Amino acid sequence: MSLFDILAGRPVEKSLLSYEKIAREARSFDLCGESGKAIEARARALRSAVSSGRGSPGALPLCLALGSEAGRRALGLDPYDTQLLAAAVLCDGKVAQVQTGEGKTLAAALAAAFCAMRDGGVHILTANDYLARRDAEWMRPIYESLGLRVASIAGADGRESRRAAYRADVLYLTARELGFDYLRDGLAYEAGELLQLGFRSAIVDEADFILIDEARIPLVIAGAAEGGIEAERAGIEAADRAARSLERDVDYRVDPEGRKVSLSLAGQAKAEALLGGGGMHTAEGAPLFARLHAALHAHVLLARDVDYLVQDGGVRVVDAFTGRVAEARQWPWGVHAALEAKEGLSLGPEGRTYGSIAVQHLMGLYPRMAAMTATALPAAAELASAYGMVTVVVPPRLPSRRRDEADAVFGDRSSKTRAVVAEAAREHGRGRPVLIGTASVRESEELAAELEAAGLACVVLNAKNDEEEARLVALAGSRGAITISTNMAGRGTDIRLGERAIERELGGLYVIGTNRHESRRIDDQLRGRAGRQGESGLTRFFVSLEDPLFERHGARALLPPRYRKTSVRGAIGDPAAAREIARAQSIIEAENAAIRMRLRKYSLLVEYDRRCVRELRDAALLESRLPDAVEEGLAARLFPPPGAAADAQRREMILAFLSRIDTAWAEHLAFVEDVKEGLGLLRYGGREPGTEFVGKVGEAFESRLRALEAGTLEDCLAILGGAVAPQASRPPRPSSTWTYAAQEDDIPGLKDGLASLFRAR
Repeated sequence: MSLFDILAGRPVEKSLLSYEKIAREARSFDLCGESGKAIEARARALRSAVSSGRGSPGALPLCLALGSEAGRRALGLDPYDTQLLAAAVLCDGKVAQVQTGEGKTLAAALAAAFCAMRDGGVHILTANDYLARRDAEWMRPIYESLGLRVASIAGADGRESRRAAYRADVLYLTARELGFDYLRDGLAYEAGELLQLGFRSAIVDEADFILIDEARIPLVIAGAAEGGIEAERAGIEAADRAARSLERDVDYRVDPEGRKVSLSLAGQAKAEALLGGGGMHTAEGAPLFARLHAALHAHVLLARDVDYLVQDGGVRVVDAFTGRVAEARQWPWGVHAALEAKEGLSLGPEGRTYGSIAVQHLMGLYPRMAAMTATALPAAAELASAYGMVTVVVPPRLPSRRRDEADAVFGDRSSKTRAVVAEAAREHGRGRPVLIGTASVRESEELAAELEAAGLACVVLNAKNDEEEARLVALAGSRGAITISTNMAGRGTDIRLGERAIERELGGLYVIGTNRHESRRIDDQLRGRAGRQGESGLTRFFVSLEDPLFERHGARALLPPRYRKTSVRGAIGDPAAAREIARAQSIIEAENAAIRMRLRKYSLLVEYDRRCVRELRDAALLESRLPDAVEEGLAARLFPPPGAAADAQRREMILAFLSRIDTAWAEHLAFVEDVKEGLGLLRYGGREPGTEFVGKVGEAFESRLRALEAGTLEDCLAILGGAVAPQASRPPRPSSTWTYAAQEDDIPGLKDGLASLFRAR
C-alpha cells in the first residue's frame, strides 16, 4: 500500500505478490496420488504443529493444498488460483474483495480450516440462517477430511444444540445469533449455563452489509416489563389520535432528508390541548409529547409495504438494505407500539432491556478477524477506521465482459415504470433473462402488476416469500425469465445462465435497477449479478426525479435549474442530469458515512459501561470474586473459616450480587433510553443533546456502581448473619429478544450535538 493511498484515505493494498506466492506454493504440492489415510496423517501433523505455534512459513500453503485436495475428492471442486489467493488474504486478517460468482464460499472454507488450526477455532459470520446452514453442510467434507468439526447455528436451534455447536472447530452463524447468545451468557447464573467458549477468530461474509449496514443497529435482549403494555395503552392511543389531527407544514415539519419530524409552535399548542397534562417541558407533559413524537414518526416517516409489513396480526420490519423481513426486530423509543396503533393492531408486549451490544463492539471481541465481500472498495476507508482492516482487491478469474450502461433518467415515476416494462418486454421477447432490482416491497408488487397487465409473467422475490429465495434466484438466469427482487445483497446464490445460447447470442443476463440507492455499494451488488465468471451481461438503472433519492435528500436541488421544478415529465436525455444524480449519491453516501462514524464514538460511551458490568459479572460467575469494595468490606469483618457452610454462604453472596447487577444494568439501560427519548426536546430549549447525554448517563452509571457495591455488601452481611438476602433470587429470564430497527441518528437532535461534543473530547 502506497503512502499516497494512506494519505488519500484509501487503505487498499494493491500488491498481490505475497498472496500469489502462497497460491503457487499450494499448487506445488502433488497430493493426487496420496491415499485418504495419508492425507489425514498430513493434516493431523499440520494441525499439531500450527496449534502449538511450531508452524513453518509453509504451513498455510500446505493447509490450502490439503483443503483443495479434499474439495476435489469429496465435492468435485478444484479451487482456482484466485480462490487460493483470496484464502491467503483472509488468513492475513484483511478484507478480500471477491467478485460475485467467483467462489467466496470455497475460499472462505480453505481459510477457515487454517484459522481453526492456528487459533483454536473460527466463526464464519454469514448474512442469514439459510446461508449458515447451507455452507456448513456443503463444506463439511473438506473440514472432516482435515480432522476438523464443523457446525452451524440458526434462530430455531435450542440451547443444547447451540452449546455443542460452539464447541466445534468451525462454526457458521449470523452476527445476530452470535450477539444474542453473548447477551444470554451475560445473564447466566451458573457457569454450566454458558453457551460460548470465548472469541478466537472470525471470517465475515458480506462484510460491508454486516460490518457497516447492519452494525448501525444494536442487538437487544429483553424480558417482560412490569405492568406490560396495558399500563401505556391509553397514552399510546391518545398520541395516535393526536397525530392524526395534526396538519403537515402547519403543526409539524419534516426535514429535507425525510428523517425527522418536529412540531411547530402552533403544533405544540395544539398538541398540548389534545393531550392535556401540561407542556412538553413539564415532568407530566414530557412523556406525553414523547409518545406523540413516536406517533408522528409512525404516521409520517414509515410507510406500509416499504418500511414494514403487516403479517400475522403484527408489524414486521423490512430491512432497508436487503428488502427482507428482519426477524425479531422492532423500532425503539415507542415507535413500534405507535405503528401497531396506527394499523389498528393489538399492542404487543413491551419489554425491559437486560442487555445490548452493537455489532461493531461484538466484533471487537475477536483477537483476529478477516472479511470478504464483492463491494469492499467503496467501503474501504470506513472498514479501516472502524475495524482497522485493510482491503485487498482479488482480481476475477476471467476479465469481465459486462456492460454498464448510463442511467436512463425520467422526470416522473410513471414514465420510468412504463419504460422499465417496455424494456423488459423487448428483452423477454428475445428470450433474454431479466433481473429487475427495486427499492421496496411495494414497488416490486406494483411493477409486477404492470408487467402482468402487459402480458408478461414474472417471479417476485421480496420480503413476503423469503423461504423460496434461493431457488428463485438460481432460476433467474433461465431463458426468458423475468425476476423482480427488492435487493440482492446477501442472497448467497449464483444466477447461472440456463443455456450457452443466452451467453453467446443474447448477451447474458440483463440487470435493471429501478432506483439509485443511498449507497453505491448496494447498486454495485445488483450490477454484480450479471457477468459472473467472465460471462457477458448488461446493467442499467432507470431513475426518476420522484425517487426517494430526490424526495428524501433534496437531491433535486443539485440538478441543472430546468430540472428543479416538480412538474418535469417524461424522459430526460441530458447527460448532465445523470452526472448530477451520481454526484448527489456520492454526497449522500459521504454524509451517511460521517454520521456513522460520529455515532460509533457515541456508542462507545455506553460500551465502556457495558464492559465494566460484564467484567464484574464474569469475575463473580467464573471466579467467585465480588467487587473489590465488597471484598474489602467483608475482609474487615470476621469471615467464617473455609468449609461447606462458608462455601454455601459465598454461593448465596454471588447469587445476590448477580441479581443486583442484572437489575442495576437493566435500570441503567432503561434510563439511557429515557434520556434518548428526551433529547429531541432539548433543541427547543437550545441545549446540546450530546453533552447532555454524556453528563446524565455518566453520572447515573457512577451512582449505580456505588449503590451496587453498597447494596451487595449489605446483602453479604445479612447472609453472614444467617438472614436471607433480599436480592438472592434471580430476576425473570428474558422471554423475548429483538434488535432495534433505528440507528442512533434517528434520535431527534442527537447528531447535531455529537460533532461538537467529540471535537471537544
